[in-house]
Amino acid sequence: MLKAVVFDMDDTLLDINLSAFIAVLARDESSLLAQIGRRNPLSMFASYTAAMLDLNRADRDNECTNRELFDTAIERRGGVVLSDPVIADALAFYEREVLPDRNDAIIGARPMEGAQRALEAVLDRGLRIALLTNPSFGAACIECRMGWAGILDAPFELVTTMENTRRVKPSADYYRDALDVLGLAPEEALMVGNDPKRDFPSPDIGLQTAYVGRGTPVRATWCGRMADFARSLDEICERHAERQERRLLELVQDVG
Repeated sequence: MLKAVVFDMDDTLLDINLSAFIAVLARDESSLLAQIGRRNPLSMFASYTAAMLDLNRADRDNECTNRELFDTAIERRGGVVLSDPVIADALAFYEREVLPDRNDAIIGARPMEGAQRALEAVLDRGLRIALLTNPSFGAACIECRMGWAGILDAPFELVTTMENTRRVKPSADYYRDALDVLGLAPEEALMVGNDPKRDFPSPDIGLQTAYVGRGTPVRATWCGRMADFARSLDEICERHAERQERRLLELVQDVG
């Protein structure tokens, strides 16, 4: 039985030029770190972007949080200790007080059409919600984008961030960890996302995905626009149940 719908954020609930946002964030924060640590700005920018790549590597075998991994990578590559309270406070101030005003015509962040109706439709059906945005960013940075999306007050039971995760999408471990926190089996949830790679767990763990991006991935339970999600929710739930029944039959046949 479907008990919860878990949403991606960027280009799902939030309409945003994510590449432009990441470029601004990396430039601003690496410049800030270069000033604090008296480092070469270009070298620090390279260290920052390399740390982001380390965070998103698919072959990671560590058990530390994403925050710990990122901070260690910055210290190793750039020589700046992000765990130092003074440095951490400086970055937190930037992300809470400065970053929200960095939204411009290029980043173009605004609520995705149909996103609020989708959340309301899911809640009206008595289903739980969580925000499973890719945790390549800290909590303050994610809250900034939640503000742009107009979903800061949404009753998400979990919001994944650098600080509370140890993998990133599409790692099956990332999804399992999040569902464990929610007390849910993969079959009891539905993922909603726009990325044909990141929003489908790899390997498959039985978590179905309603796809709101471009194209029609074979693994998707439903494909459409976020603007159409709310009025299609009954159909989506029926498809989720049908797929789950087929999966159970296949498992029984394999055992037999």
